[in-house]
Amino acid sequence: MASREQVIEKIKTLPDESLSEVADFLEQLEDRSRPRPKKKADILFRVIGACEGPADLAESHDRYAYE
Repeated sequence: MASREQVIEKIKTLPDESLSEVADFLEQLEDRSRPRPKKKADILFRVIGACEGPADLAESHDRYAYE
C-alpha cells in the first residue's frame, strides 16, 4: 500500500500536462466518497392510474393521436 508521501512524490515527478488528469481522477474519487442524497419518488408515479383511457394507449398512441 502506498503512503500519502509516496503518492505526493510521484505526483511531483509528473509532467505538467499530466496534472489535469490527476486532478480529474482525484475529483472522481472524492465524488465516490460523498454521500448521495436519497432519490425522491418521481412525482409522475403518484398520478399513475389517475386517468382513464384505452388499455393499449402506450402501444397505440400514434393511432389514437392521428386518426
